[in-house]
Formats: sequence, structure tokens, C-alpha cells
Amino acid sequence: MAHSKGGTFPTKEQPIFSKNKVNFTPSSPITHLCASNNKVVIAMQNRILIKIDLKNPDVPIEMDLKQHNVDAKLSNMFLDPSGQHLILTFSPKDSVNPAEVMYLGAKFDKPKEIAGLKTHIVTSVAWNQDVDTFTPASSTPFLLGTSKGLLFEAEVVNSDVKSTKLVYDIGKGNPAVISGCCYFFQPKSTTIFILVATSKRLYQFKGSISYKEERPWFSGIFTSYISQISEEYYKEFGPPSPTGIKVYSDHAVSRLHVHYLVGIGFPTTISYLTDTGAMVYNATLCPSNGEDDFLSNLKPVSYPKLSEAESASPTLPKSVVATDYHILLLYKTHVNAVCILNDEVIFEDMYSDTNGRLLNIVRDPIKGSIWCFTENRVFRYSVFDESRNIWRIFLEKGDFRRAEALGKNDAEKMEIICMKQADHCFANGDYELSAVYYAMTKASFEEIALKFVQVEKSSHPLKTFLMKKMGTMKSNDLAKTTALVLWLIEIFLSDLGSLRDFGKHATAEYKNLDEEFLQFMKQPLVKDCVSKNKKAVYDLMASHGDRENLVHFTFVMKDYDEVIESNINNGQYQTALSTLLKQKDSSLYSRFIPVLLDKDPKSTIDAIITAGRMLSPLKLLPKFSSKLEPGIATQVTRYLEHCVNNLRIQEPTVHDYMVSLYIHYYPAEKLMEYLEQQGMNIHTIRYDPKYALMMCLEKDMKLPSIHLYTLMGLYEEAVTMAIQVDLELAKKVANVPEDDLNMRKKLWLMVAKHVVKERNDIQQAMEFLQQCDLLKIEDILPFFPEFVTIDHFKDAICSSLQEYNQHILNLKYEMDEATKSAEIITEEIHAVRNRCAVIRATDQCTVCENPLLVRNFYVFPCGHKFHADCLLSEIYPTLTEPRKKLLQEHQKKLSEVNTNHDILSTGSAVISKRDQIKSDIDEIVASECVYCGDTMLKLIDVPFISEDDYLKVQREWE
Repeated sequence: MAHSKGGTFPTKEQPIFSKNKVNFTPSSPITHLCASNNKVVIAMQNRILIKIDLKNPDVPIEMDLKQHNVDAKLSNMFLDPSGQHLILTFSPKDSVNPAEVMYLGAKFDKPKEIAGLKTHIVTSVAWNQDVDTFTPASSTPFLLGTSKGLLFEAEVVNSDVKSTKLVYDIGKGNPAVISGCCYFFQPKSTTIFILVATSKRLYQFKGSISYKEERPWFSGIFTSYISQISEEYYKEFGPPSPTGIKVYSDHAVSRLHVHYLVGIGFPTTISYLTDTGAMVYNATLCPSNGEDDFLSNLKPVSYPKLSEAESASPTLPKSVVATDYHILLLYKTHVNAVCILNDEVIFEDMYSDTNGRLLNIVRDPIKGSIWCFTENRVFRYSVFDESRNIWRIFLEKGDFRRAEALGKNDAEKMEIICMKQADHCFANGDYELSAVYYAMTKASFEEIALKFVQVEKSSHPLKTFLMKKMGTMKSNDLAKTTALVLWLIEIFLSDLGSLRDFGKHATAEYKNLDEEFLQFMKQPLVKDCVSKNKKAVYDLMASHGDRENLVHFTFVMKDYDEVIESNINNGQYQTALSTLLKQKDSSLYSRFIPVLLDKDPKSTIDAIITAGRMLSPLKLLPKFSSKLEPGIATQVTRYLEHCVNNLRIQEPTVHDYMVSLYIHYYPAEKLMEYLEQQGMNIHTIRYDPKYALMMCLEKDMKLPSIHLYTLMGLYEEAVTMAIQVDLELAKKVANVPEDDLNMRKKLWLMVAKHVVKERNDIQQAMEFLQQCDLLKIEDILPFFPEFVTIDHFKDAICSSLQEYNQHILNLKYEMDEATKSAEIITEEIHAVRNRCAVIRATDQCTVCENPLLVRNFYVFPCGHKFHADCLLSEIYPTLTEPRKKLLQEHQKKLSEVNTNHDILSTGSAVISKRDQIKSDIDEIVASECVYCGDTMLKLIDVPFISEDDYLKVQREWE
């Protein structure tokens, strides 16, 4: 009956170890059992082997060994980690018959003798723990230890054990039974560690191979140890027994058990059970630690204390297996589970004699299952939540890191761990770290805070505790949160004040502390708390005289308006602007810009320009006064120019305001420069031309007004004003409407009229006739006074008459050419009417190549001849849908014509209605030769072979 001891876990909890009977009844007493990768092999006294796959336990594989070495006894059985390869050792019954070692492959069909191990008794096998290196027919190299202390290297190749080679002699001439051996690779390397156990010694060998594909693996490693006699690579154990205790051992060899975590080929626990019965030596290792000296890490684990009755004739464990934190010791009548961390027995399982002798306990190295068997029964141990109380053991040992790792998902465990660690750090003077852990507990806030106030003059541990504690506060703990925040602000201000008092305000220590304070103030919880207690915080900072952090505090709390207003009231305009520049709130600019612009225009505009697109010009313009001082107007104009030229602002309001500033505060040249930059397309300009024109007319700015008149299409007004400014400008404006000849002529006449009437400059008026091709002498004659004689215009009149005469000659020439062309066309028409074609009896149709005269036919001037139906079949596919429909209608009418009523009057000629319809059909079908006319040209891109017939024709050509 299994029961727990020692009170390691509560009685209501499920036991860590529990035994389950396996549903298996042997046909003969069991002698051996091994398990790996969910494969179990059982050997019975009747020499029957049974292999059970736990994934399919109802279909076991059975083998009879009676025909193999009848005189030998099965002494050992070794199964590889993949559960596919089995080594069997047969020891002789007498000295006449030799020992024998056999190999049984994955198919479990027939054992094969390993010739190289004849006469040797294999007592241990060291396999590679990487399951992926095994196949049903092969394995990586492995070691075999014998009863004489010899180590052989072998490998399974093609379902047979090959390359059996002696690599080392442990006893070096003195036989010593090898009771256990193993090897493993250091993680992510080709370094191999080999452990070999005898009854008194545990050996460690270390070496490297170039790569895992090379063979052999172990010969080179053992070569360097052959000549060594030092004790550096082994450890010897003794004395035979504790003083005063008589030990009775029923076995003569030790036990070596290596525990691997699932999926990791590096050991976490190495258990070495000596035959002296004194101790179980256990080394707990971790792959990440890079351990490479296993012998120095061996720590003894004491056997359970014996009762008075047991002390009279003590027995020793026969076997051992290890789990993550325990070892299971197999005694003659029971199994004990001992914690390797504190030597406490947590489980004792007694076995009844009805099950037969208790033989051995083994562990599946891959799946982790534990098997215990007697002569008549097989049992399986289940492990449930093995680490449930290990955290407490680590805690008692002071190993807080490992205790936290095991209890991190349990709030109650973490409370105990953190409290224990906090007390430990506090007792050792590590107040900073203790503050961190105290803050993670539910201990009394007042009690812990008082401890730090009393024991340590420095405020650092107290500050650490308060900040960590604040991080654990809930949003609804308003009172506690407020007290913590104000207390921390007081500590920060006191520390900063102390440094200033000692003249350390320029040191790195002060700057770091100040930066830490600012970061603290920016925390969301702190900001929310302080925003509700601004007055208290302002009073604290004022009491410490910390003006700099007061400003920073306003930044954090976004109370910039108060700081800026205070600076303006104190005449600190640059400081106010500097504060304003650090803000991202456009409403602050809108509020303070008018005041600052009046006090310091240039710096204010510089600040606005620096703000860039954050500020909307449309929101700032109303803040500017309608009547600006010249200096302020200059700066505002500079800002607007920045918006237009750099920020590419296109709002008409901004452009109109800038135009108004140009008109009121700048000469016309400045405005003209802007207007010309905007261009002459009224649809793309960004200002209001009507508004600009109105202001220009008010200020009597003629050049901009002329530009605006022209832009708006008011050319007459523009020319009228330009005549008053500059005659050349007027001419330039008159040429603007290039597409409107009448308007351009009218504008030039306005300029000419001004020159003739106002200036009385006849010579310049005559020059107009050369400058504008639209004006004639007769257009400007009405503008001259009556007293002007013909002599002034003689040259212009002669020139004009010559132009008219040349124009008349050109018209006469064109008329003559047209008359000649008409006559030629008339002659060609008469020639076509009298033209005839000669048809011979041998002529053939161009399409079907049959005699032409057998049916109705068409003959074309080009010489092509077609049957009427052949031509129709050729022309029809090329017709448009409307033409096809019209053709079908004519053909239908033709078939319906009654020969008795077949007279149709057409003009002065009398023709048959049938002939009329046929004429219409000919117009569609025979208007041109289908091969020589436009139809053929339109079909030039049409393939000769249609897409539907292309594949067929292609196959024919192939």
C-alpha cells in the first residue's frame, strides 16, 4: 500500500507519486524489463520475450529464445532510446560454455550474435539520447561495458551490429565490473562527455569529434586517457558504511541512472548508487550553465532513516531512478521516493509477497514513464505536479531565483517568496532591493515605510518602495495614490534642494535626478493625481524654491497659459515666446499673439514661422489689428509671404490680406511683383482680382490696375488707363486678346485715335499700319482732321491699293484653275460612259474559276470578272451591319416585284422597278472591285486563315 511521509504536501492533494497495476499477466515469472519511447520489452523465465507498443498495447510481439543458446542464462537486456534496437546478454551456467551477446532488431524476428563480443558479459550500454539518429536498420555509435571493465564501441548498420572495437580498459588490467555508462553531447557542439560507473568509482571522460558523421567516435577520446593514472578523471567512494552500522548488501554492483528532460539530450540529474550502501550521490545540472565537471558537482543524498527494527538488519537499495526533483529507491520489499533537495522521504510504497520478489525499477528516458516489476506483476508510477512544493524548499535554502521561477504563476506563493526575500535583503543591508520586494507584497504600507525611515538616512530606498508601491495601486485607491504621489514629490524636491544647497546644481547627479523627477511627473497616474491637486503641488514647489521645475510642472500639466501670462506681465517677452514655442496648442498662439506682436513684432513672427503648419493662418488673421503700425505690418507681411512661398498656402483669404498689405504699406512695384508671379490665368490665381482692383483704384495705383483690368478681360478699360501711363504698355495690352480679332482691332483703333487726336502725331499713326496687320489706311482716316492733305497718306494709300490689286490677281488665278479642273472632270465622265469591255467565251470567274458566261456576271475596269453570286459571297462579309441589312431588304423587294406592274417613273426617264432595285443592289455590291478597291485595303490586317481553321491547316502542313 502506497502512502506519503514527512508532510511535504497536504493530505487532501493528489499524491505526487501514485502506483497503477498494469493489465499484464506473465506466462512465467518475469526476469527483466526495459522501456523506452513507449516501447516495453519483458523477458520471462521461460525464455519468452514480449515487446509491447503502448500506442497499440493489444497487439504485442512475442519471441521464443529457447532455441538460442539453451545453456546460457539471460543476464541483461538493453533497449535503445528509440525502442527499436535491443541488446541481449547471456551469461554461461558453467565455465565450459562461453558468454554470448546478441542483437535483436526493430522487426523483432530473429536475434543475431555479436561476434566481436564473444566470451564477454555486457553489463551496461551507453546509447545516443537523440532519438532522431535512430532508424529501424541503423543507429549512431554506442558503448558497451563488460563485467571485466572493458569498453567497446559498436554501431548498428543494416540491421546488424558492426565495427565492434575495444576502446578502453577501466581497470587497466584489474577487472572491474562496469555497472553503468552513458554519453551525451554538450549542447550545440561536438564535445562528448562519457560517464562510466563501477562499484567504487565513477569516471568522467571528455573529448571532441570533428563532425558527427565521422567514424569512430570514441577511440580518439579514450586514447588520451590510456596512459593517465591521475584521479582527475574519476572519483572513488567509501567508506563501505557509516560508522557503527552494519550493512548487508544483496548485490555486488552499483547503479548509475541519468535523467534527461524530455527533448533535451543533456542530463539534468545524475544519480549514482554505490554498492557500499552509504549514500546516493546525485548531481543536479542545467544545460544553460555550461557545466563540464560532473564529478565535482556530486552531492550525497542520505538514505532514509531506519526504524529500530530495521536497524538490526538493514538492507540497501537495489536500484534507483530519478525524476526532476526526486529519486525513487527500490528496496527488497518497498519503494521510497526521496527529495534530492532536502533528503525528505515523501512517498513509501510497500509490496506484498503475493506479487513475488521485487526485481527492479526503470524509467523510459524519452517519455518519462516509470516502471516497477516483480516476478508476477508490472506496475507503473504516475507523477503528478512534482514541483508543487519545491519552491518552498528553494525558499528555505535561500535560492529565491529558483523559488520565483516555480511560484510565479501563483499569487499566494509569490507573496510568501517576496516577503521572505524582502526580509532577507533588509537584514543584510540591501535596502534598495528589499524595497522592491516589499512593494510587491501585501505587507502594511505604514509599517514598511516606517522601517525605511528609521533605518536609513538616505531617501533612496524609501523612494524606491513608494514608487514600486504606486505601480501596484488601483485606479480607485484615490486617497492612497494621492498620499504616495505627494510624498514622492516631496522627496524629489528635498533631494534636489539639498544638491542645490551644496552647489551641485550643475553636476551630472543633479541633472540625472532632475530628469528622473520629470519622467516621474509625466507618468499617467501621477499626471491624473496632480491635476486634481494642483494647488498642493504648486505650494510644495514654491516652498522649496524650485522655479525651474515649477515651469516644467506647468508643461507636464499643460498649464502653459499661466506661465506665459506671468512672463508677459513681468515684461519677459522672450521667455514667454520661448515657452510658447514649446507648445503644440494652437489656441495658446491665438490668445497671446496679438499682445506679443505689439510688444516684440519680429520675435513674435519668428515664433509663428517656427511653428510651421501647426498654426492655421486663417485662425491667426483675425487676431491681427485692422490698422497696423508700419513695423508690425512689415513683420505680418513677412509671415504671409512665408505662408504663400514656403508653406504653399492657397486660401484666398491669406492672399487677399497680403495684397491689401502690399497696397497700403508698399510701393506699386512690390504688388506688381506678386501679381506677375501669380500669372494671367484668372482660374489659377489665389487672390480676388475685383477686391484688389478696388483697392488699387482707391490708391490710384495705375500699373497694378492695368494688370488687373487685363486679367479680368476688361481690355478697353485697361487700354484707356494704359494710354495715360505709357503708349508702349497700351500697345502691349492691345495685343493680349490674340484669339479675338475684332477686339484686338478695336483696341488698336483706340490707341491710334489717341495718337492722332490727342497727340496729332500723323507719322506715328502711319507706323501703326506696320505694327498691326489688322489696321488699314481707311480705318484711321476718320481720326485725322479735315485740314490734313492727301500728301501725308500718299505712300500708305499706294501701298494699300497695291495690296488690293495683288489680292484681286490671286482670286482671278484661282478661278481659272477651278474652271480647268471642271472641264477635265467633264471629259473623263464622257469617256467612262462610252467605255466597253470585251468578254470572250474562255473568260473565267476570278473567284470560282468557272466559265464566266454561264451565269450573271460583273466586269470591272481593272479587268477582274466575277459571277454575281460569287461577288456577293466575297463582298458580304466585309459589309457593315447596316449595309447588310439594307442589302437584304433590296433582295427581298426584288423577289416580290410583280412583272405586270413593273413601271416606275424616275425623272424624265422611264425604267423598270426591277431595274431600279437591281441598281440599288449594284450600288452596294459592285460599287468597286472587291480586290482592287478600298475594301481590300481595309482588310489588309485580316489573316488569310481564320482562327477557327488555323489549327486544322497547321496539322495538314505538318
